[in-house]
Order: sequence, then C-alpha cells, then structure tokens
Amino acid sequence: MPTAVDQLTLIKVPMAGTGVIQAPGELETLLGSCVGVAIWDQTTKIGALAHVVLPESMGATKTPGKFADTAIAELKRIMIAEGAMALSLTAKIAGGAAMFGKAKDSDIGNRNREAVVEQLRQHKIRLLSEHCGGSKGRIIRFNTRDFSISVRIGRDIVTTL
Repeated sequence: MPTAVDQLTLIKVPMAGTGVIQAPGELETLLGSCVGVAIWDQTTKIGALAHVVLPESMGATKTPGKFADTAIAELKRIMIAEGAMALSLTAKIAGGAAMFGKAKDSDIGNRNREAVVEQLRQHKIRLLSEHCGGSKGRIIRFNTRDFSISVRIGRDIVTTL
C-alpha cells in the first residue's frame, strides 16, 4: 500500500501550456519538435514547466507558454509569485526533435531550442543540461524534489537529466 511519502501530485502540461508546483510534485509533457523548459528553485523546491511550440510570439500574449520569447518570462513571474528566488533559478530542457525531416529552413525543433537557450541567457537562468534533437518525440517528467527529469522515448526511459 503506498504511503503519503510515495504519492506525488502529477500535473500534465498540455501543448503551449505551463505548470508550476512545489515539492513533492511532478510535471509532465509530451514533446516532438516542441521544447520542454523546466525551471527549478533548489531552496524552495518550486518547479515550473513550459511546453514551447514556437520560437517567437510576434506580439501574441494570449498563451505565453507557447512561445520561447514569452514562456521563460512567464515561468519566472509565476515562480517568484509562488515564493521562488530569481537568483536561484536553474533550467533543464528537452525536445526539439526534427519530426518532419531536417530541411534547413524548416527545422523548427532546432529553432525552438536556440530561442529557448537565448531566452534563458537573457533572464540569467543557468542551463544545467539538455536532451534535444533527434527525430523522435519524447515524454519528460520533472520531479520537483530533486530536479530530476526522466526522458522517455517510446516505452523506454533513455536518460535522466
């Protein structure tokens, strides 16, 4: 029988969505060419996840999690509102697959990754690790207790960030 310690709240973050939770909890999303951006504050154990679909919002503000140039700012804002410390934030990213082939002009996965990395740099959030590229989608699950992220391709966990 599971104990209260074994049970974690799980939030499934939809495409273009965001989620935030304090430990003990997990955030999960399914990615193809999109990039999952996980941000964590080690002190408060508050974590947030965005499912970034496109690199630039071009002024759109309705769904900030959808775009690299709005998602990072939104996660940071929400986390600070929940009690996280801006200077303690670190990040991990995954996704950015070339789901439709690697035509140079249409490699949206790589463009998403580059835009996310640039936004993290601009917001002074240190990128600790990443699992990006390839040609297959993946599911990521972010545990806010220790900032571990399991990356699953198909039924296999291929790595833990």
